[in-house]
Formats: sequence, structure tokens, C-alpha cells
Amino acid sequence: MIENIFNENSASDEVPKKNYDELDEEVITKLRNNEITVDETVKNLEKWYKDELLDYCEKDCPSNDEIFAQYYHQMVHSSSLQDILLKEKNYASKISSFVLRMEQEIGELNQIQQEVMDSKINLLDVETTSDDINQLLAQQYSASNLMRKQYESELEAKKGHQRNEYREWITSQIGNKLMSSSDSTPVGNKASMFPNVCEKPFQLEESFTIYLGSQLKSMHNIRILAADITDLCSPLVNENNELMINGNIQLGVYSSSLCGIVVLVPPGKSQVSANKKIIRNANLSTEFHFDPIDTQLESIQDDLKKINEGSSETSMSTRLKPGDFFITKHSNLSQAHLIFHLVYDDSTTEMNSRHPCILGLRNILKVANSYDCHQLTIPALLKHQMSEEMTMSWCVRRAELVLKCTKGFMIESSSWSGSELSTLQLLLPHDISEELFMTISSMVPNIFRVANPKIL
Repeated sequence: MIENIFNENSASDEVPKKNYDELDEEVITKLRNNEITVDETVKNLEKWYKDELLDYCEKDCPSNDEIFAQYYHQMVHSSSLQDILLKEKNYASKISSFVLRMEQEIGELNQIQQEVMDSKINLLDVETTSDDINQLLAQQYSASNLMRKQYESELEAKKGHQRNEYREWITSQIGNKLMSSSDSTPVGNKASMFPNVCEKPFQLEESFTIYLGSQLKSMHNIRILAADITDLCSPLVNENNELMINGNIQLGVYSSSLCGIVVLVPPGKSQVSANKKIIRNANLSTEFHFDPIDTQLESIQDDLKKINEGSSETSMSTRLKPGDFFITKHSNLSQAHLIFHLVYDDSTTEMNSRHPCILGLRNILKVANSYDCHQLTIPALLKHQMSEEMTMSWCVRRAELVLKCTKGFMIESSSWSGSELSTLQLLLPHDISEELFMTISSMVPNIFRVANPKIL
């Protein structure tokens, strides 16, 4: 019985195989007789393949985020850019004032609690006991934690409402403005385009144009400046309710010209950590395009836990080490779409070109090259603040190491797939002396090939 079934199946398989053989023989015969050409056969095969693919492939519709990204990109590159900035400013002002009020009231509560605790401690073993102190401490912690949770819940609700309202507004405006006119982003002086923008000037900065490569040269811009890292990651509005963004961040959110900043973070013992001031600045306004920074850090932490669970090594050896980095995405900071959080050990005083942090810079540059990050800011001394051990000779050696390694990485990046870095910003600590700044700045023309004007 089983043999008969197999025989029937083999006989049925031979029928289509015979038909296919006859079709193949017919096509070959036509090709030999020049009845059909190879180009014509290839076009037919391409058409049949596309039809087959369209009929049987899984049809995926664009997600809501993808649709919003398309609408926003069209809106922000039209005359509606000023309207978008104004709306984002109004939203940011409400969130910023709410956060400041939350911090003020929590601070006042902590101060009152501290005064009560100090008075109780002074009366210890007189009118109060250690049990009374512990009970009071538990009550104060519960009251403070309850107030914080209430404010955070209300803040999250406000941001969620703003996010939904903003996205609905973008969707509604796309038909009203872009369908009626085909205008593009206005071109002109930034001061006239954004009259209410308050840009903070940097006291120490200098720019260069350099060429890299021996035969096929590529041009890059280098800007060296002294500033606090938080000045490049400032919020949308400042404490005076002045707009701190000139529109470049909005224009580049969904473009191939992203801006990245390398921020040094200490190695965390058990969880991912980031610069607290930058986290606060990011939380002073609603993130309309990406997840909030706290959510992004939690997601990175979860991914790290999964890596640790799948590794045979201990969790201590698989946590983030010096030279590792993680990335957060932003649209509500002044000069950053991407922040590369580079884990850096502050105890390291001397380093060479094979140091993990130097190799971490190379990996960051490679990622930036792969994902259209055209402007990258790196700490030229791998320090954000000056300290006593940072003498002039130490700073010159460290800057020379970072500049030479960065130059080598940029030359190497020409062989990588992706877009090349067009602007490199070298960030020095904001409290650096003018003499040291000029010394490090004079090193750039010696290390890089600077474009000199030709005198005729």
C-alpha cells in the first residue's frame, strides 16, 4: 500500500518536471534561432519576479511613527518652521515652569524636614530616643517620596498630552499648508528667520578648514572651543523663557546631517548612568520624536541585562567598562541629535593610542560614519573640567594624542561605508586658561593639513 502511494507521488512529480523541461528547451531553441534576445528574456523574468513578489509577499503598512516622520519632515522644511518652533517653545515653557515648581516645593519640604530632624537629634536622650528618630525618618521619607511621585505622575501625563496634541497638530497642518503652496525652507540671515533665539556665544573658539588624504583629498571643518558640555546640550528654553534653539536641530531630525556629542560618563557598578545635568535638560521639555531619555536608559539597561544573562561570565565582568559607549537620541536639546555616552575611568592619568577610551573614540567615529552623523563633538582632553593634576605639559600631551588618533581615525573612515564626517568640534573645558587654549589651538595646523589661501 505504502509503495503504491510513493509510486503515485513520483509519477505526479514527473509530469510538471516534463513540462518544465519542454518549456526550457523551447526557450533555448528560440535563443539559438535569434527569435528572442537575452535582454527581452531578462525583462520578462524581472517582471514575473516582481509580480510574484507582490502577490505573495507580506504587505507591511507604514507605522504611525513613520507617517509622522514624513509629515514633520515636509512641514519643517517649509515656511511653517517658525510656527513649529513657536509651538515647541510654548510647550517647553509649560513643562519647564512645572519642573522648576516641582523642584522648589520638594526642596522646601526637604529643608523643613531637615530642620525638624536636626531639632530632634539635638534632643536625643533628653526628650527623644533612637526609635523616635528612626520613626520620624521613615515618615519624612514617605512624605517626600509621595510628593515626588505625585509630581512625576502629573509631569508624565502633561508630556503625554503634549506629545499627542503636537502630533495631531502636525498631521492636521500638513494638508492645510503644504497642499496649498509648494514653498520651501526660507533662506536668509538666521537673525531675521529666528528673531527670538537667544544664542550663547563662546568666548574662546577658533575654526579651521583641513584636507585629509594623500591622493583623493577630502575637506573637513574643525572647530575648537572652550565650553561646558551642558552648554551644547541645553534645553529648548532657558530660565528667562528665551528660545535656545535656532531651528538646525529641527531641520536635521529626519535628515542625513545629524549632530553628535561625546559625553564622558563614569563606569556604573550595576546600572547605566548618564550626565545628570543633561538628563535634567532633556526632561525640561517634551520629547516629541523619540522616547524620553529615562526610558531610553532603562531600555539600554534591559539590553545589558540580557547580554549578561546570556554570557557565561559574571555580571561584574560584562558590565560597561572604560571604552564602551551607549547612544541616546534627542530632538529637544540645543546642539545634539545623538549623545555618545563614553564610559571613562577618571583614575587614568596617562594613556596611549591603544587605551580603551581612545579605541572607544574610534568606534564612535565608525558608528557616526555609518549613520549620517556629519558633525561630531569630542572632548579634546578626554576631560570635561580642569583639575590640579592637569598641568600645561599634561594637557599638551593629551591633546596631541587625541588629535593625532582622531586624524588617523578620520583617514581610516574614508574606507568605511557610509558618509564622511564634515565637521569635527574639539571641546575643551570651560575653565581652561586663554594661554593654554591658544597653545592647543596652535597644534591643529601642525597635526592636520590646513587649507591656506593662495595669494596671487
